[in-house]
Amino acid sequence: MENIENNIIFTRRSIRSFIKEKKVENEKVELILKAAMQAPSACNKQPWEFLVLDDANIIESIAPIDKHYALSVKAPLVIIAMGNEKTSYKGDNGMPWFPLDVSAAVQNMLLEAASLGLGSVWIGTYPDEKRIKGLQNHFNIPEHIIPFAVIAIGYSEDSNKFVDRFVKEKVHYNKY
Repeated sequence: MENIENNIIFTRRSIRSFIKEKKVENEKVELILKAAMQAPSACNKQPWEFLVLDDANIIESIAPIDKHYALSVKAPLVIIAMGNEKTSYKGDNGMPWFPLDVSAAVQNMLLEAASLGLGSVWIGTYPDEKRIKGLQNHFNIPEHIIPFAVIAIGYSEDSNKFVDRFVKEKVHYNKY
Protein backbone atom coordinates (compact mmCIF):
# COMPACT_ATOMS: atom_id res chain seq x y z
CA MET A 1 0.00 0.00 0.00
CA GLU A 2 1.20 3.48 -0.90
CA ASN A 3 2.55 5.74 1.82
CA ILE A 4 -0.32 8.23 2.10
CA GLU A 5 1.93 10.79 3.73
CA ASN A 6 3.49 11.37 0.30
CA ASN A 7 0.19 11.51 -1.61
CA ILE A 8 -1.00 15.03 -2.49
CA ILE A 9 -4.63 14.23 -1.63
CA PHE A 10 -3.61 13.42 1.93
CA THR A 11 -1.08 16.23 2.38
CA ARG A 12 -3.00 19.19 0.93
CA ARG A 13 -3.95 21.72 3.60
CA SER A 14 -5.53 25.15 3.68
CA ILE A 15 -2.58 27.53 3.71
CA ARG A 16 -3.34 31.05 4.93
CA SER A 17 0.05 32.76 4.83
CA PHE A 18 1.88 33.64 1.66
CA ILE A 19 5.09 35.28 0.51
CA LYS A 20 3.29 38.11 -1.28
CA GLU A 21 6.39 39.31 -3.13
CA LYS A 22 6.91 35.90 -4.77
CA LYS A 23 4.61 35.77 -7.77
CA VAL A 24 3.10 32.54 -9.06
CA GLU A 25 4.52 31.80 -12.49
CA ASN A 26 2.13 32.04 -15.45
CA GLU A 27 2.82 28.39 -16.34
CA LYS A 28 1.65 27.31 -12.89
CA VAL A 29 -1.45 29.50 -13.10
CA GLU A 30 -2.34 27.84 -16.41
CA LEU A 31 -1.78 24.35 -14.97
CA ILE A 32 -4.08 25.19 -12.05
CA LEU A 33 -6.78 26.37 -14.45
CA LYS A 34 -6.32 23.32 -16.68
CA ALA A 35 -6.68 21.08 -13.63
CA ALA A 36 -9.91 22.90 -12.73
CA MET A 37 -11.33 22.28 -16.17
CA GLN A 38 -10.54 18.56 -15.95
CA ALA A 39 -13.14 18.19 -13.21
CA PRO A 40 -16.26 16.14 -13.79
CA SER A 41 -19.49 18.06 -14.38
CA ALA A 42 -23.13 17.06 -14.70
CA CYS A 43 -23.80 16.02 -18.31
CA ASN A 44 -20.34 17.44 -19.12
CA LYS A 45 -21.78 20.97 -19.22
CA GLN A 46 -18.61 22.48 -17.70
CA PRO A 47 -20.44 25.57 -16.37
CA TRP A 48 -17.36 27.11 -14.78
CA GLU A 49 -15.61 30.39 -15.47
CA PHE A 50 -12.60 31.89 -13.70
CA LEU A 51 -11.51 35.42 -12.90
CA VAL A 52 -7.74 35.56 -12.31
CA LEU A 53 -6.42 38.37 -10.13
CA ASP A 54 -2.67 38.90 -10.07
CA ASP A 55 -2.54 42.66 -9.56
CA ALA A 56 -2.01 43.51 -5.88
CA ASN A 57 -4.24 46.58 -6.05
CA ILE A 58 -7.11 44.61 -7.54
CA ILE A 59 -6.67 41.81 -5.00
CA GLU A 60 -6.72 44.38 -2.19
CA SER A 61 -9.88 45.93 -3.63
CA ILE A 62 -11.98 42.87 -2.76
CA ALA A 63 -11.17 42.96 0.97
CA PRO A 64 -13.94 45.49 1.82
CA ILE A 65 -16.58 43.27 0.18
CA ASP A 66 -16.49 40.80 3.06
CA LYS A 67 -14.29 40.37 6.12
CA HIS A 68 -13.29 36.87 4.98
CA TYR A 69 -11.79 38.25 1.76
CA ALA A 70 -9.17 40.11 3.81
CA LEU A 71 -7.28 36.81 3.84
CA SER A 72 -6.86 37.01 0.06
CA VAL A 73 -4.90 40.26 0.39
CA LYS A 74 -1.99 38.20 1.73
CA ALA A 75 -1.70 36.22 -1.53
CA PRO A 76 -0.04 37.20 -4.82
CA LEU A 77 -2.70 35.31 -6.80
CA VAL A 78 -6.45 35.03 -6.37
CA ILE A 79 -8.74 33.05 -8.63
CA ILE A 80 -12.47 33.55 -8.37
CA ALA A 81 -14.28 30.40 -9.49
CA MET A 82 -17.74 31.10 -10.87
CA GLY A 83 -20.72 29.13 -12.10
CA ASN A 84 -22.66 29.96 -15.25
CA GLU A 85 -26.37 29.42 -14.61
CA LYS A 86 -27.15 29.51 -18.34
CA THR A 87 -24.79 26.67 -19.27
CA SER A 88 -25.28 24.61 -16.10
CA TYR A 89 -27.13 21.31 -16.22
CA LYS A 90 -30.53 21.70 -14.60
CA GLY A 91 -32.17 18.79 -12.84
CA ASP A 92 -35.80 17.78 -13.06
CA ASN A 93 -36.68 20.56 -10.62
CA GLY A 94 -34.96 23.19 -12.80
CA MET A 95 -32.25 23.90 -10.26
CA PRO A 96 -28.76 24.42 -11.71
CA TRP A 97 -26.10 21.90 -10.71
CA PHE A 98 -23.15 24.28 -11.09
CA PRO A 99 -22.44 24.25 -7.32
CA LEU A 100 -21.45 20.58 -7.56
CA ASP A 101 -19.47 21.09 -10.75
CA VAL A 102 -17.58 24.17 -9.57
CA SER A 103 -16.85 22.46 -6.24
CA ALA A 104 -15.10 19.66 -8.12
CA ALA A 105 -13.16 22.22 -10.18
CA VAL A 106 -12.07 24.08 -7.03
CA GLN A 107 -10.89 20.86 -5.40
CA ASN A 108 -8.81 20.10 -8.51
CA MET A 109 -7.30 23.59 -8.28
CA LEU A 110 -6.34 23.11 -4.64
CA LEU A 111 -4.75 19.74 -5.36
CA GLU A 112 -2.85 21.04 -8.39
CA ALA A 113 -1.59 24.04 -6.44
CA ALA A 114 -0.27 21.72 -3.73
CA SER A 115 1.36 19.47 -6.32
CA LEU A 116 3.16 22.54 -7.71
CA GLY A 117 4.57 23.45 -4.30
CA LEU A 118 2.05 26.22 -3.67
CA GLY A 119 -0.22 26.94 -0.77
CA SER A 120 -3.89 27.74 -1.26
CA VAL A 121 -7.08 28.33 0.64
CA TRP A 122 -10.73 28.15 -0.45
CA ILE A 123 -12.65 31.19 0.80
CA GLY A 124 -16.34 30.44 0.47
CA THR A 125 -18.64 32.73 -1.47
CA TYR A 126 -21.66 30.71 -2.60
CA PRO A 127 -24.39 30.63 -1.27
CA ASP A 128 -23.80 33.88 0.65
CA GLU A 129 -25.82 36.52 -1.25
CA LYS A 130 -23.82 39.43 0.18
CA ARG A 131 -20.55 37.95 -1.08
CA ILE A 132 -22.02 36.94 -4.44
CA LYS A 133 -23.57 40.36 -5.11
CA GLY A 134 -20.49 42.13 -3.76
CA LEU A 135 -18.20 40.41 -6.26
CA GLN A 136 -20.71 40.72 -9.11
CA ASN A 137 -21.02 44.47 -8.54
CA HIS A 138 -17.30 45.00 -7.96
CA PHE A 139 -16.23 43.27 -11.19
CA ASN A 140 -19.36 43.97 -13.26
CA ILE A 141 -20.04 40.23 -13.51
CA PRO A 142 -23.29 39.38 -15.32
CA GLU A 143 -26.21 38.23 -13.17
CA HIS A 144 -26.13 34.65 -14.55
CA ILE A 145 -22.45 34.21 -13.62
CA ILE A 146 -22.37 33.32 -9.93
CA PRO A 147 -19.17 33.88 -7.94
CA PHE A 148 -18.70 30.61 -6.09
CA ALA A 149 -15.33 30.66 -4.35
CA VAL A 150 -12.33 32.90 -3.89
CA ILE A 151 -9.10 30.90 -3.94
CA ALA A 152 -5.98 32.57 -2.56
CA ILE A 153 -2.80 30.98 -3.92
CA GLY A 154 0.90 31.55 -3.46
CA TYR A 155 4.21 30.41 -2.11
CA SER A 156 4.26 29.97 1.63
CA GLU A 157 6.63 29.17 4.42
CA ASP A 158 3.89 26.92 5.78
CA SER A 159 3.81 23.53 4.16
CA ASN A 160 1.23 21.03 3.07
CA LYS A 161 1.58 18.12 5.47
CA PHE A 162 -0.32 15.00 6.36
CA VAL A 163 -2.96 15.21 9.08
CA ASP A 164 -4.99 12.03 9.58
CA ARG A 165 -8.67 12.95 9.37
CA PHE A 166 -10.05 9.45 8.91
CA VAL A 167 -12.92 8.76 11.31
CA LYS A 168 -14.02 5.14 11.13
CA GLU A 169 -17.35 5.91 12.83
CA LYS A 170 -18.42 8.02 9.84
CA VAL A 171 -18.27 5.03 7.48
CA HIS A 172 -21.27 2.74 7.09
CA TYR A 173 -21.36 -0.47 5.06
CA ASN A 174 -24.56 -1.70 3.45
CA LYS A 175 -26.82 -0.06 6.04
CA TYR A 176 -26.78 2.96 8.30
